[in-house]
Amino acid sequence: MAKQFSGKQVIKAGEELTKLEKLDEESFESAFNVLSYWRFSHEKPLENALSTLREVALQKDRGAIFAKRLKRYISIVMKLRRFPAMKLKNMQDIGGCRAIVSNPKKVYQIVRELKTKPEFRSEDGKIRFKDYIETPKEDGYRGYHLIGKFYGPGDEKRSIELQIRTRLQHDWATTLEIVDLFTGQALKSNQGEIDWKEFFLSVSQQFALMESIHLFNTFSNEKKFNEYVNKLEEASSEKSSRLKSCLKAQQYTTKLDVVRLLEAYAHSLKIADERIEEAERDGYVLLEVDTKEAIVTSSLFDNDENEEAEKMYAEAEKRATAKEGLVVALVSTTAVGGIKEAYPNYFADSTDFLKHLILVMRVNIGGHDTNFRSIIENRKKFKI
Repeated sequence: MAKQFSGKQVIKAGEELTKLEKLDEESFESAFNVLSYWRFSHEKPLENALSTLREVALQKDRGAIFAKRLKRYISIVMKLRRFPAMKLKNMQDIGGCRAIVSNPKKVYQIVRELKTKPEFRSEDGKIRFKDYIETPKEDGYRGYHLIGKFYGPGDEKRSIELQIRTRLQHDWATTLEIVDLFTGQALKSNQGEIDWKEFFLSVSQQFALMESIHLFNTFSNEKKFNEYVNKLEEASSEKSSRLKSCLKAQQYTTKLDVVRLLEAYAHSLKIADERIEEAERDGYVLLEVDTKEAIVTSSLFDNDENEEAEKMYAEAEKRATAKEGLVVALVSTTAVGGIKEAYPNYFADSTDFLKHLILVMRVNIGGHDTNFRSIIENRKKFKI
């Protein structure tokens, strides 16, 4: 990709787009084009980062799921507004790829191997990482992030963020994004209604407890429940806080009517092209989720059509700035057929999240009866 704009122009474009006052059409178009150019310059480095992540992760977990994405325009702008000192040119996660693996042990095995790679060491030998598993974010988000620098065409490098999560951590994070998508909140940015914040925080704590159980992900649902209850009741100085967190998760699930809402979101979205679930080719997928019209449309691109994909992505984002309820994303998985598994949030699919939330709801604490068994019996897809 031929260089079109200087670093100073990239920085200025970011500053223009984050202004609270509305830009005139010509100024917006000019700044947006610079942002689009800068974002697309991360495409080849992102591909190289994903290749490195795949090579390492598949040695540790042959069932790992992979995905990559170029950060959405609105996400870039909102992040720049949240961190006024940050410059667009220095943003580290414009390009991001992810591995979703079976358990926390495998996350750390992959991380240890990645940290031996030169791409993750700065000139002074430091490694940029965030361990949100050991120290979760305030909202309960868990996962491991690494920043590396990868070459694109020519000698220029770009910062790329690699995320390694377990499947349960992924279920939690994508369900939070579903709620954001349909309610217009910004829980992912730690903004939104306090009840939803408390719900997701307490559920994250319970999911972390589940994942502390050896081989938990291999158990049947009934064994998962029994082992989880044993862990909750295990005598320790943390027993009281564990039980309080479980009770809080139950109370907010009931108060917010979480199960009904999540099911309603899933049932409301119509996928315009069902072939997206069957296509088996590497490439990009441009998704347009219209929550007002309740429809998901998609356009598929092969890997050699990346410039066309980015062009259509930019046009779709411009439409999204003018239409309430329209969310667009350009994403990729190793095979398009796996996109719903890698990005369930864009299809409002919270099935796996709900299966584990049900385990939390089955626990009877101090006579707190959720009567959740009757709910489950009426919802066959959540059989225990």
